[in-house]
Amino acid sequence: MQPDQRESFISTLRCEQHSRVPFFPRDLTLGLDALKVDTDMVFGPGRYDAKLSAECVLELQKMLGHDCTVGCISTYGLEAFGGVTKFPKDGIPYVSQNPFANEKLMEDYNPSQITDCYLFKGMRESCEIVRKKRPDLALFVNIPGPMTMAGFMRGVEQLMMDLMMNPDLAAEILVFSVEAIANEMVGLTDGIADGVFFASATDNPDMIGDDFLEHSVPGIRVLNDLAHRDGYLTIFHPHGVFSTEDRAEYLDAALAAGADGFQFSESNDPESIGEACRGRCCVLGGLDSYTSLLLGPEKRIRRDTMSFIDTFRDDPYIMTCSCSV
Repeated sequence: MQPDQRESFISTLRCEQHSRVPFFPRDLTLGLDALKVDTDMVFGPGRYDAKLSAECVLELQKMLGHDCTVGCISTYGLEAFGGVTKFPKDGIPYVSQNPFANEKLMEDYNPSQITDCYLFKGMRESCEIVRKKRPDLALFVNIPGPMTMAGFMRGVEQLMMDLMMNPDLAAEILVFSVEAIANEMVGLTDGIADGVFFASATDNPDMIGDDFLEHSVPGIRVLNDLAHRDGYLTIFHPHGVFSTEDRAEYLDAALAAGADGFQFSESNDPESIGEACRGRCCVLGGLDSYTSLLLGPEKRIRRDTMSFIDTFRDDPYIMTCSCSV
């Protein structure tokens, strides 16, 4: 543990230093393994054990020494809108019932209700505990991106059909989703966090094409401006390929949304991403979570990690994996 971990992370994200490479695994549920805690010990019907969540987060940080945490064992707040999340004993939380699979149900809810959910309240309490016990660490809350939240609300496959066959409905769901994200973001960050991480797996031009420009980027810009207004830093992590010539427009639009950091996912060329980010924002990214990190061996993990550090040696760079762990 280094006493300047929080300061180092924040100054790197602000592009103020690049002499040290901070580490941020975005540990959404990995802390459960650190304490060998079953998923359903933190989550249960109408229950979220904030104290145990915080203990898991802090125990993992002791093991890995990372500079930034998300402050809690993360899940979704879809129960606020009638959705259902399953919490398997030996697995990660997953959505089993999308709230607005029947679009008419959206009329019964307000986006602000997301902060009334017991899951939201538990995650916030966990973040409060982590911040109080380790003020020397950066804390960035994990929030879905616009299309990602809409996919949770509607179901990804149905949302893809809506974008093609019923764009007005898709736009309505996205407006609701962005407002829900804004409420969740403000509620989780207020008085606790240093910033916001926009986790945007479905905000992916490989999946949605130009809808990335039409829906994802404007939504991120709204959320980013709101976060900056309140004094919080931001990181945008869309999935998909951005480093090829035919995706230059998408990458430029993603960076123009104004986030302080851009995290690229797997299948991108790091040098191309770094060149585009240079002078505009901090770059985040790293080895593939699904191949290199999972399969190893250790020699390959070390080699690949050093290759990213070498690529971004002259840039403000934060080491992450290609996605969450």
